[in-house]
Amino acid sequence: MSVNRDDEALRLEIFAIGIQELEFWKRAVKADNMLFEQLFYLIFSVDHRLAWRCCWIIDSASEDFPELLTDKLTEIIAALLTTSDGSLKRHFTRILCRYSIPENSLAGLVNRCFELLAPSEPVSVRVYAMQLLFNITLQLPDLRGELISVIENLRELGGSAGFMNRSEKLLRKLHHQ
Repeated sequence: MSVNRDDEALRLEIFAIGIQELEFWKRAVKADNMLFEQLFYLIFSVDHRLAWRCCWIIDSASEDFPELLTDKLTEIIAALLTTSDGSLKRHFTRILCRYSIPENSLAGLVNRCFELLAPSEPVSVRVYAMQLLFNITLQLPDLRGELISVIENLRELGGSAGFMNRSEKLLRKLHHQ
């Protein structure tokens, strides 16, 4: 990716953001569509650190302003299907948990989320993938039995407190659907 001076200045600003500046950036992204588009584009950068930080800002902003990403879901899903970056997987699954998934993207996303439940994945990725699969069962009720079975098998293997807690809550909800 070639970087012009404006892009380089933006990169430096992004690397300087701390949690205390996040609120400012969330409001800025909402107010300035060009800034939003620049940050969204940078999510796909080969520079891991830059991509992660831009995704963090976009994820946080879309939490308060979900309309920011309603027309970007297909791109986020496509990125989730191909990325091997744990930070991006975490943010992409977290983002997608807040939206209804387009029907034409469900099959690939379901397969990817089941892959992301592997014990080798970071706990946060596994928890958000599990939540996303649960959310998808509301659109695809036939998936419910398979998800119950997979979660029960994963619980037998054990896991972190966060994983065990979320899986228990989701199993209760799945059994009551």
